[in-house]
Amino acid sequence: MPSRTIVTLLALVVGAAFVLSACFNPGPTVVSQPGPLPPLGMITPITGDGATAAPEGVPASFVTTCGICHTVADAGTTGTIGPELSNIGTVAATRTSLSAEEYIRQSIEDPAAFIAPDYTPLMTAGLHDVLGDDYDAVVAYLLTLTDEPAEPAAAQ
Repeated sequence: MPSRTIVTLLALVVGAAFVLSACFNPGPTVVSQPGPLPPLGMITPITGDGATAAPEGVPASFVTTCGICHTVADAGTTGTIGPELSNIGTVAATRTSLSAEEYIRQSIEDPAAFIAPDYTPLMTAGLHDVLGDDYDAVVAYLLTLTDEPAEPAAAQ
């Protein structure tokens, strides 16, 4: 009988050793996934002095809101979640029966109305409210993004 008790105690000690060694294992751990993105418009641009860095002619709110998810080379944005917008002024008029401006406005106000090919509906509705007073300026800027060469400056 004493041998059975010793075997049982030995098994418990070995089991406890395995459990404790697993708790203090310095090996690879599970890395938690990042949490949800902050509400759009609440994202602070990454600059040294806290000022919004936007190239001339590009609304700052485009860089700090739209540019988080969309790439536009001229604006210096490199988002990869949504489609590239570098030629949206041209492409917008070909996606639906709407004009380019109507399509861009609809895409900002109701992003699920039309989903760009090869993308999923991730864009948040109501971004026109986030853009606030800059909404019309952002739409006007997006309309200038075409695949047509820029008009040369007039000679003086």
